[in-house]
Amino acid sequence: MPKNHVITMVSPNSIAEELEIFAGDKLISINNKKIVDVLDYRFMINTDFLTLEIEKSNGEIWQLEIEKDDDEDLGLTFKSGLMDTVKRCANNCPFCFVEQLPKGMRQALYFKDDDIRLSFLHGNYVTLSNLSQAEVKRIAKYHLSPLHISVHAAAANLRCQILGNKKASYLFDYLEIFRRAGITMHFQIVLCKGLNDGKILDETIQSLLQLQPNAASLSVVPVGLTKFRQNLPFLQPFSREESQAVIKQVQKWQSHAMEKYGTAFVFCADEWYIKAGFEKFPMPKYEHYEGFPQLENGVGMWAMFDCEFNLQNLEGSVDFANLSNLEDVKKFGVVTGEAAALLIKKKFPNNKIYVVKNQFFGETITVSGLLTATDVISQVKEKVHKDNCKGLFLPTNMFRENVTLDDVTKSELEEKLGLPICFLW
Repeated sequence: MPKNHVITMVSPNSIAEELEIFAGDKLISINNKKIVDVLDYRFMINTDFLTLEIEKSNGEIWQLEIEKDDDEDLGLTFKSGLMDTVKRCANNCPFCFVEQLPKGMRQALYFKDDDIRLSFLHGNYVTLSNLSQAEVKRIAKYHLSPLHISVHAAAANLRCQILGNKKASYLFDYLEIFRRAGITMHFQIVLCKGLNDGKILDETIQSLLQLQPNAASLSVVPVGLTKFRQNLPFLQPFSREESQAVIKQVQKWQSHAMEKYGTAFVFCADEWYIKAGFEKFPMPKYEHYEGFPQLENGVGMWAMFDCEFNLQNLEGSVDFANLSNLEDVKKFGVVTGEAAALLIKKKFPNNKIYVVKNQFFGETITVSGLLTATDVISQVKEKVHKDNCKGLFLPTNMFRENVTLDDVTKSELEEKLGLPICFLW
């Protein structure tokens, strides 16, 4: 429901500061219309003339007429980034990573969001299974683009089964509305053996291609399975041969899409190539990824790192805790998960490599982004001191909001290891 929105900060030299709007004031309306959330707010201020109704902290009501450029911001920050509560996920997916977390971690990790506004603002993937018809129309009206959408399967009955939600069947009705509105869409499939692979994957890719040119990209990601899968359906990881088959299957669709639409469209996560054996199925090159639209899904991370990172050019580009020369840099140890170990060893031939097994979530989890400080400390601390390392290079994606998944900051990890830490990828 529309409500008054508390202003928490006013940007220096902004329109709001000039109008003497302060933190603690409240936004009542714009052009005599109540604001539901950040979508309303952004849409309403995107004009050259508007009227703000502000409630001052002393209770006074101000009417402020503003003339500005269309795309000029007012400089207001609100108590909630969405100017509303975040929508929770109403699905029950068998591969949900939140449901596979151990107990006792920080509370924020257990919150499952499924909010279309976060898809637009931050690139979060959403299922669209909790939208009303009115919300779908509002998204089309506001032209929220791009959107990031979890599909998993095109067939309505199967998608309902996978998500555990009857409302999941409306997906392609909504996608067609978004297509007609000119909205760009990125998609993902979490692939589960025996559930949505094989012919079903073919059908899903084909269905999404029908949304061209608004279907911008699709990532195919292997299911992640931790050791904390109590009361969840049985799922198996993909074998080397099965991973090779998935890559071949996707490559056929890439060729088809390139020939017909001029884009590869569908991409395999890096993990598929590692599972398949990248000696036989080498990682695609930088140019293959068409601007890396699926990077957050682990698609093309190695190609980007391989292209942009050059050990000879490190000096002056990274804070090395006062290390002054390349020889000191080579005395840093490099921490990696099991998945990328062979690639990292090739990239750092002169450095000591520490391959960390994921004992926290289970050894079926091999990607560096799910490493924890607990495992790094238990498996690396003694070794780095015996090897006389001057510090450690860690993968940046170990940290979310400046802390590891087991709630340790960079400075805390440095203190526990007794060595400086730098991030390189």
